[in-house]
Amino acid sequence: MSKLNLHKVFGVRFLALAFIIALVASLLAIPAHAHAPSGVSGTVNEVDLLPIWIFDENEKLYKFVVEEDDLRGYSKGNELIEIVFDGQAIPDGSLTVGEVLTFRVLQLAFSQLWPNDVPNLADFAVRYGHPSKGSKATFEYITRAFSREEAEVNLPEGVTRKNFDLAVMWYEFTNLNTKESLETRVQEGVFPEGFFKLRTKVKTDEATESEKAEFAVQWEEVRDNFLTWEPDALFELEEEEKEPAPIWSIVFALGLTTVVVGTTVYSLVTGRGRRE
Repeated sequence: MSKLNLHKVFGVRFLALAFIIALVASLLAIPAHAHAPSGVSGTVNEVDLLPIWIFDENEKLYKFVVEEDDLRGYSKGNELIEIVFDGQAIPDGSLTVGEVLTFRVLQLAFSQLWPNDVPNLADFAVRYGHPSKGSKATFEYITRAFSREEAEVNLPEGVTRKNFDLAVMWYEFTNLNTKESLETRVQEGVFPEGFFKLRTKVKTDEATESEKAEFAVQWEEVRDNFLTWEPDALFELEEEEKEPAPIWSIVFALGLTTVVVGTTVYSLVTGRGRRE
């Protein structure tokens, strides 16, 4: 083969190799999209959830809503907010269990820790145990808690994104301004029995076709529960234990009552004797 032909061959191979490398790199750069399991309807029935309002550090107001089968945030002028966090894009045209769960638990946290005010994201911190990428991206989308280093995910040993259960769905929120905290967790009954075992089988490619179909039905049911149930049906609150009153205060109160009653009776008796 002539030198000219060799140069042409090597040139074509080099261009082909460069094209393949560029294609692979572009595919790796595409953000992952949260998606529903196979067989789930992508359409969400119209819901009437209140929006989440929040200020940023510069007192700019943002609104976050569930609409058009997606979670969407808007800044002033109704400009759509879009992010890619940890490889996850929001909004992405779908609404997952992790996204709507996080939206609803944030509604609860804000209503409890900022009952008469719009929260500022600079005052918000969270610790929780749910390993979902959709949940993590939603916390960042609405509160920027991870980029502000005010979010922490605590995973017990053996828990992964493919293998977890209801026990990890606990949350601790803090108003950094008032130092008040709120602890809550997802109630039993929100997820149908056997949901998490079935989910693990689907995620690890061990599920049969019938199990995949059953999981799709259960997954859609759970998503609809988070969209439509009242907060007290979705989440339980950790009630603070009231400290018992000190025993000395009880003894003092009883003693004071005895003195008052005794004095009153004595006055009535002596007054009647004088009149007689």
